[in-house]
Amino acid sequence: MRDSLIYVHYEPLAHMFLTAGIGAADILEAHPAPLRHLLLLPPIDEDEFIDPHTGFNELSGEEAVTTFLRGKEARTRNWLDYKHGSYLRELTPTEIAELLYLGHAKTHIQPPFYYKLQNNMVHLPLRNGMVTLYFRQLAQFSSTLASAVVRHLRLAANDQPFWLRLRQQHFPPLTPEMVGQLYPLLEDGILFDFSRGIFSQGSVTIPLLALADRFVPDRLPDPAGVTQRGDLVLDREAGTWQLALHEQ
Repeated sequence: MRDSLIYVHYEPLAHMFLTAGIGAADILEAHPAPLRHLLLLPPIDEDEFIDPHTGFNELSGEEAVTTFLRGKEARTRNWLDYKHGSYLRELTPTEIAELLYLGHAKTHIQPPFYYKLQNNMVHLPLRNGMVTLYFRQLAQFSSTLASAVVRHLRLAANDQPFWLRLRQQHFPPLTPEMVGQLYPLLEDGILFDFSRGIFSQGSVTIPLLALADRFVPDRLPDPAGVTQRGDLVLDREAGTWQLALHEQ
C-alpha cells in the first residue's frame, strides 16, 4: 500500500508537513544543490563519527551524504542538513537541548530552522511509519512533492496492462504553480491515491482524497469517511497538469 499513495498534512505556521509516501531520496532528487553536511539526532551510533561539541552523529561530504540519503538508514534516522562543519561549534546549550527535544518528541519547541546552522530541512520518522518534515522554503517542499508524485506514477504505471507500450512515456513533474494550488487542500490533509489512478493513452487522473479520520499507514481508510476533493490530471500529449476540484 505504501507504494500506491502519498499523504500530506501541512501546518503552515511552522512549515511542517506530516507525510507518508515521501522519502529521503525524493528530497535528494529535488534539492537544487548537493547536500554536504547532515546532523543525525539521537539515538547516537557509537560506531559513527560524533561531533564533540553537540554529542550528535555528524555526516560530511557530498558522496557520504548522497549514499546515506539513498539508503535505508535515512528513512529511520532523525536528521537535518547544515551548511558548514564549523557552524556546529556555535550552537548554544539551549539550542542543543532544543535539538534533543526535536529528535525525542518528533515535534518542535519553535520552528527548527537555526541561523547558526543555516539548515533548510528536518526529517523525523515516526513509529507509525509516517515522517514529519520541516522545510524552510515552501519551494523546496514543492519540488520534493513533485519528485515523489513522478516516482509513484512510474510505480503505478508498471501495474497497467498496457504499460509495455507506454514504458518510454515521460511523466513531467508538477510545476511549482500547480503545487501552489494544492497547499490550501494540504492544510486539511490530502491522500494522493495512485491505486485508484486512471491511466489512458491520453491522460492520467489521480484522485485527491480527504479523510474524516486520522490517516494510518498500511490501513485502508473507511470508505464512509473518504471525500474526494478533486483530481490531478495529466494531459499526456501536452505534458501539462491540471487540478480539477470537486464541488463540496
